[in-house]
Amino acid sequence: MKLVSPKTFLAALLGFAFIAIKVINFDDLLDLYWIVFIGCLSVKALTTAFSQKAYDKDQEEAYQGKVLYRDLFGRFAYFAADIPLCLLFFACLLAVFCPPTALRSIILTGLSLIALGYAIWFFWYVSRNKRLRMRNGEWGTGVLSPEDERAWKQSSRRHIIILGIIAALSMVYLIFGDPRIYLNNAKLKETLSTLDSEQVTLEEIVPFEWTAVYTFDPYTSIDLIQMAARSKSPALKESTSEGMTHVVFTNKGQVVASVCAMPASLGYDLDFTGGEDTYYHFRGGGYSHIEYGDQVVFEVTQDNGFVRLYAYIEEK
Repeated sequence: MKLVSPKTFLAALLGFAFIAIKVINFDDLLDLYWIVFIGCLSVKALTTAFSQKAYDKDQEEAYQGKVLYRDLFGRFAYFAADIPLCLLFFACLLAVFCPPTALRSIILTGLSLIALGYAIWFFWYVSRNKRLRMRNGEWGTGVLSPEDERAWKQSSRRHIIILGIIAALSMVYLIFGDPRIYLNNAKLKETLSTLDSEQVTLEEIVPFEWTAVYTFDPYTSIDLIQMAARSKSPALKESTSEGMTHVVFTNKGQVVASVCAMPASLGYDLDFTGGEDTYYHFRGGGYSHIEYGDQVVFEVTQDNGFVRLYAYIEEK
């Protein structure tokens, strides 16, 4: 079996990699849709990559599609099909980086509906004109000028570069989570490790926006951590040793900081226990919870530059 198209084969491998990640992190029916959709495209790409006949047919279809797009959309032909993807990509950025609010939900719904409506219209318009050309015997006879061919090649290169960047950033996000979490972890370390007060509240000193904070007992399972934080962020971790500082900050349901390390490497130790929101699992592990505005007072002690913050929350 001879490899006809290395690029198509690489695209198929990327598709299968995406499916593997979705299967490992399977969440709901939407993931199942993407698994089936990308799976079908990946199988088709794999078949094309090893079949000269399928490859030639695919190339001819693509060529005639470019002729059709040029005739229908003129100078907008090179990105006319990208508009729904751009809208959905922008919606994904909003969903990831903006806290959940009513306004965000309205904007996301609006962008999704516009993308869907445009995609339906675009598919109908292109398909209708393709059928007309096939009926009139014009399909397969179109020719691109040298200038059009150069423009399409430049457009293809730009698409490959942009998709490569998006794929790389998506992989980083899926593996490590929101990069702002690590920036906030660094801010928290700088602030807490240099405290010189005897008593503080988290509302006074935490250098980023938050609405809730959790502290977890050693060996608490990742399932319980995700349940408590209401998130499956890759930044959430299990503590693997006694004495580790394990704190998670969230802002309106999104993880904004996740610290799970030995205090000696952080320069500080932040811990609190008690309160009505203390929870212990029958299999071991547990957590305590503070909401922004509770104004819990932490006792601060210092020892050779190491800062320890501790609070016991009295039940109301």
